[in-house]
Formats: sequence, structure tokens, C-alpha cells
Amino acid sequence: MKRLVNLVMLLPLLWVAGCGDASTGKSTQVARIAGVVTERDKPVTEGKIIAKDKNGMMVANTDLKGSSNYSITIPANATYPITLEVAVDDSLLEAVVMNPASAQQDISTMSTLVVQSARNLGGISKENMAQAAINAIRQNKKASGKGTSAGFKGDPTKQYGGWH
Repeated sequence: MKRLVNLVMLLPLLWVAGCGDASTGKSTQVARIAGVVTERDKPVTEGKIIAKDKNGMMVANTDLKGSSNYSITIPANATYPITLEVAVDDSLLEAVVMNPASAQQDISTMSTLVVQSARNLGGISKENMAQAAINAIRQNKKASGKGTSAGFKGDPTKQYGGWH
């Protein structure tokens, strides 16, 4: 259930007017992203979070300082989507922020699964992230034996693309 709650925070994918240039993916404003870092539902309290732009260039970083909570400031003119990365032991946790209007983004084992799945679908795009999130929800339902998406706030299909 906690994974589903983490997943709902994964990606508000809708572009908001005035937040950037949809044709280039460049932000016209500074963005602040905050969240929690967990690995297998355990808090991660040590490490450096690195934010990379669409081209893989580092645009910001911050350290976890004894807490799993983080906040990072993404500069204006950063090209979205932004990938957040944190190395934990021998693995890399990742999450993606599709636009500067997103203020909350947890980095977790589940967000990493969704990012990797989107890459396998052809790359980090709004459509691939939405499909990867839905696939993760379905996989979690099968694994838990529960046919519900309880824990989501609102309609999960609207959270990940709003195609209906």
C-alpha cells in the first residue's frame, strides 16, 4: 500500500500555462521540488541527490543530511523532464519530474521501477511515464492480490497523463 501512495506522488504530468515553453521543455521559472527518499520502504538518510536535465546535464544537487526528506531548487531555463538520482549502496534510485509545476516528488524503489520501465518503452516521455506507472499499479495489484488502487488521491489515470 505504501508503494502505491509513493507512486501517486510520482508525476503530475500536465503542463501548466506560464510554467515553461512546451515546445522546448525549458522552464521560465525557478522550481522547488521536495519529497522523501526511500528504498524498499526504508528511509534513506545519507547521499547526494543529483538533478539532471533532459540532456543528462547536472542542473542542481543537494545532500541528504540525516533525514529522508529533501528539497532541491531547479534553476530557470532547465530543460524538462528532470531526472532525480541518488546512489544507495550499490543501486541508483531515480524519479522524473516532467514540468516545473511539480512541487512534490518522492524518490523510491517504485519510482525507479517506473523510470526504468518508461525507458524500456522507448524513453522518458509523458506517454511512456504514464504507461509505466499504470503497469506498475497493475503489477502491484497482482502481487498483493488486491484489485484496488486505494491510497491514490483522485483518479490515477488523470495523475499520469489525463487522457480521458
